[in-house]
Amino acid sequence: MDVPAPPPLSETERLAASLDITNALLSAISTTDPLPALVSRISALCHGTAIVYDFEGSVVASTGEAPIQLIWNEIAQTNRRELDVPIGRWRVLTRRVSLRDSVHVIALASRTPETLVRLGEILLDTSERLLGAVHGIQYGASRRDRRDNEQLLASLHDGVLPAREHRFWARLAQFRFPAYASVRALELAPFDGPSATEAHLDHLAQRARAEELPLLVMLRRADADAPATLAALVPESEASARWIDSLTRTLLVGASAPFAELTRVADSAREAETALGIARRWAASAEAPSFLEPTRMDRIDLATWALAHVDPRQLEQRTVAALDPIRSPQLRETLAVYLAAEQSIARTAEQLFVHPNTVRYRLGRIEAAIGAPIASAFAVTNLTLALHADLIGRRASEPAPATG
Repeated sequence: MDVPAPPPLSETERLAASLDITNALLSAISTTDPLPALVSRISALCHGTAIVYDFEGSVVASTGEAPIQLIWNEIAQTNRRELDVPIGRWRVLTRRVSLRDSVHVIALASRTPETLVRLGEILLDTSERLLGAVHGIQYGASRRDRRDNEQLLASLHDGVLPAREHRFWARLAQFRFPAYASVRALELAPFDGPSATEAHLDHLAQRARAEELPLLVMLRRADADAPATLAALVPESEASARWIDSLTRTLLVGASAPFAELTRVADSAREAETALGIARRWAASAEAPSFLEPTRMDRIDLATWALAHVDPRQLEQRTVAALDPIRSPQLRETLAVYLAAEQSIARTAEQLFVHPNTVRYRLGRIEAAIGAPIASAFAVTNLTLALHADLIGRRASEPAPATG
């Protein structure tokens, strides 16, 4: 037998209920974590469950026992701003809320439908206003944090005097950096365009917050005409190492060696910029640049380090001269595969789909062209340096050989 609906509230009762609900919810805003506190109070007032979803259906905050996924399934099936639906033993009211930079959904669920009949609309109206207030406060705090974050990193890039280092460590502590612990400077550039944007910066900051990783980050240009990159500073830790590795799906990453003296930030930022330059050259040669690992300056080999500190135009001229005797594209391809395959004739033949004797014949022609045995240390060194970017690209694009 259906329970008769309670009589509607009079205007005076609505105003009184709205004031009581507003007062009950306002106290949540002053807490250290206002959104969960707000949702908890809404849940108590509706005698059930309160949920806030983001636009993709992820739960931002919730309290109660209602079927969260079933409620979202109902929401996702329609573009209506509001819903009033039964789900099992629950009555559910929902409302889409447009915030400054996103859309959220508030859902109320109760096993006592008369509560939502009498107070549901007032609860949704008040919750919408206060959710907007919480979001605005958090947005403003986030923008202030970002401004302070960028200003601090810019100051560190400008250089720190030894006498003032302790003051900068105190400022870093505000961003949860462990005091006097090692850090790395990063320089990052996107795969999907020549220049980093505000969207890349926001995405990077959000990923760091999701991992609870301390981060300083800003957009940076080496000069007025250069494409923008992302400059960053992170603690040196296992967690940050995993996080840096994960960035290579969308970004080219150059990282300095770890250091613990803030007086070294400016030099380490330049080191990270050099590492990014190496990553760019490797990506240009790789068939699948998303397979590239972060370029950490403390882990690169001597040849890579040396080539990174040579004038690019002079390096190109020297490379062209070193490879000029080997003019046949077929011979150059064979040589590159041979060097990348650790000078294994069998593996080279396998990768080129030719007979091993064909590889030997081509290597003989290369030796005749350069006038030296290919096994000569100097010949191998010169040819490896000349083909270095191509060899790195092949290593990044090809699967590792089977062992055992």
